[in-house]
Amino acid sequence: MIAASTKREEPFPPDTEAQIAAFTELVATAIANAEAQAELTASRARIVATADQTRRRIERDLHDGAQQRLVALTLRLRTAAAALPPELNEVGEELAGVGTELDEVLGELRELSRGIHPAILSEGGLGPALRTLARRSPVPVELQVGSQARLPERVEVTAYYVVAEALTNAAKHAGALVVRVEVDTDDGLLRLGIRDDGVGGADPARGSGLVGLKDRVEATGGTMRVESAPGQGTHLRVELPIGADQPDIRPH
Repeated sequence: MIAASTKREEPFPPDTEAQIAAFTELVATAIANAEAQAELTASRARIVATADQTRRRIERDLHDGAQQRLVALTLRLRTAAAALPPELNEVGEELAGVGTELDEVLGELRELSRGIHPAILSEGGLGPALRTLARRSPVPVELQVGSQARLPERVEVTAYYVVAEALTNAAKHAGALVVRVEVDTDDGLLRLGIRDDGVGGADPARGSGLVGLKDRVEATGGTMRVESAPGQGTHLRVELPIGADQPDIRPH
């Protein structure tokens, strides 16, 4: 409701009521839009949080279930092969070959589980998880982590996947020789900078993986900027709030 009054003796102009009514409708529309935007942001954040929880559960199930069974089977197979008499050498070689294939399957399963949700991120935090990414990257990575403190899970997971996608892009598309990753916390924000010396020209509007990263960052209340002029490499700047004043991301 909007009310108007005047200290002047003359009355309001004849169209005052209509103007106030129009202005009231404009304010109501603005409030409704703001509420809808807040609800959308909270909804996106809950979707991201639920997806992360599902990934973590799948990774845990793989680690505690299938991976452990494969390890146990491999050990039993090698024990059986070692107990074979010399005259069954061919059988022993066959068992050794099966054991090698089991090792390969186990390795593939571990890679798959890391892609779903890396266990080291839950256990050790962002710093160790990023160092693991850097070691596995085919492009040399200069990593600087300014803070070793544990951060809210949504922040660590988002930062991890931003770095993982950036390193993948640098290796597959940018032709980069080196990638520099800087992580620090300041003024209630996690600041993440990723710069490569590749060909540049990355454009989120063309449907690259940067679109999904931008959605994930914004769903947690953060911002992401991309600077990628042709021939000048690509620079990602991400800021993620780590305070309590974030969208409600609890699954409902």
